[in-house]
Amino acid sequence: MEHLNSSSNSSSVEISQNSGRLVSSFILGLCLVLGLPGNIAVLVVILRRSPRRLNFTLYLMLNLASSDILCLTTVPVWIYTVLHGWTLGRAACKIATFLLYLSLYANVLTVTLLGIQRYIQVLKPQTWNRLQRKGEVALLVAIWVLACALTSSAVVTRDVSYDKQKCERHTGSDSERIAVLVLETFLGFVVPFSALLVSYCCLHRQVNRTALFSSTKLTWLVTSVVVAFFVLWIPVHIVNIVDIVGIALRGYWPKASETLLRHRSTAARVVRSFPFVNSCLDPFLYAFASRRIREKPNASSEKDDSRMLTTKI
Repeated sequence: MEHLNSSSNSSSVEISQNSGRLVSSFILGLCLVLGLPGNIAVLVVILRRSPRRLNFTLYLMLNLASSDILCLTTVPVWIYTVLHGWTLGRAACKIATFLLYLSLYANVLTVTLLGIQRYIQVLKPQTWNRLQRKGEVALLVAIWVLACALTSSAVVTRDVSYDKQKCERHTGSDSERIAVLVLETFLGFVVPFSALLVSYCCLHRQVNRTALFSSTKLTWLVTSVVVAFFVLWIPVHIVNIVDIVGIALRGYWPKASETLLRHRSTAARVVRSFPFVNSCLDPFLYAFASRRIREKPNASSEKDDSRMLTTKI
């Protein structure tokens, strides 16, 4: 009887894992089909303008579309891995990890800078104007430099488990793994989301007092930015937190730890496709939501258009 129960549990876990793989592959494939053309369209729309007519908001959107394209171009590798395991070798594991994490961190940092830039340029325009073009270029470069720095821990700790055919995180100890996960969650979610939330809350109070910014469309766009980031990223970091708790429980309640980590592994297959969904939604949230981005401003209205674009994005 015990053998039958064990076989039944093993079969149930296998079915659950296979379902998770199929769902994850479907989500990733859908993101690739919808998101890649959408982000390429954003690049085309923005680059069709003269560089002299691009304000910093548009450069950030260009940056965002570029990071999304980089992220989505890695999707075929991850679909293959989900369905067939990692058979591409150690070097490919490191490179794929670097490209993925670089794009995701660049995405998060760009969205965060959009919120901060919006706050400063609308409420303290003179402060922002002091940056001038050189300062804005430095900020764009800083996004990718910081993204590379944040990516380094993921690349160093990621390696191939040939017995399980996985490109996964390897650490010297449980405490080191917990430290990496805490750092990833804090720098990849807590800090950026806090900055977004504070910026948009401060702006929302000012928007309601100013007729210029009292459009329903603006309110929807601002809200959608925060909600999309929160909804699509928090499950990933909840999985990280569950991982941290499961690892911490190993020495005290090994059975509870094993059960928790097993269920976490099944959920992670689906949840880790959510950042790709965010990359798929970005062109619709940041570009196609604003008709002004698709319009070519004339020289006389360039300054006003720049201001209005900033208020819309």
